[in-house]
Amino acid sequence: MRWLDREIPGTCGRSVRELVILTGGVALSTWEVTREGGPDLGNLAVYVGATLLFAARFYLARAVAVGSCIGAIAQQWPHLRHGLAEADVETLAVFPVVALGLLASQDLIGRFEGAPSKLRLLPNPWAAFTSAETRTLRWACYAAGALAGLLDHSLQLTHWADPPLWPRAAMVSLCAALVVLGLGRAIGLLGVWATGVAVALAVAPQVMPAESAIAGDRLAASGILFGGGAHYVLPIFGLAVAAAVISTRDTVRLLGLVRR
Repeated sequence: MRWLDREIPGTCGRSVRELVILTGGVALSTWEVTREGGPDLGNLAVYVGATLLFAARFYLARAVAVGSCIGAIAQQWPHLRHGLAEADVETLAVFPVVALGLLASQDLIGRFEGAPSKLRLLPNPWAAFTSAETRTLRWACYAAGALAGLLDHSLQLTHWADPPLWPRAAMVSLCAALVVLGLGRAIGLLGVWATGVAVALAVAPQVMPAESAIAGDRLAASGILFGGGAHYVLPIFGLAVAAAVISTRDTVRLLGLVRR
């Protein structure tokens, strides 16, 4: 589908793929504003923000959009653990899957992460990295962003009289690491690794009770930290492990335990 990467005259060098993505972003934002019941402000902020970043040719626009899609899939697919009977387009994450197909393009990577920034005040530090280095940064960002989003989503389903501090602390730590990585500082990988390990250790004891609760064990359900979202416990654990694994090698290097 090379025709998607052809530049369209009169669009400031944008490709067919970029214009399709921008059109989709505007359509999603419009749908969110006009849908019955009013907009979800969090979703609206993501749609509008990602669209504006793409329109401005911000160097991390593609990575932010991919991360948002992965986060949406991580939040929606766990519902399928309860069966397909009540599945809908949102539960199946059709739009994020289609968007990922458009965003997974080497041409787009070259136009965004691998190109000089179009904004003078925000130079692109990622352009100086090798393809392997940017790949590690991207996947660390994807895992960290999806984990932070899933923690937030799970907290919204749970009502505590005295909520624990660590889920929010983990979210703050992950968001800070994402900002640091976005600025091209590899030290952010250390934050992703440390937070991933901490969350994995905190959630690991909850995995088996959550699986039992999904299978119908009411006693197990009463002891789960995220009481309203047993189906999210295993994905949280998996994302935490993934974040730690992706950033382990570079964390070891940053700590000076091995030579490059």
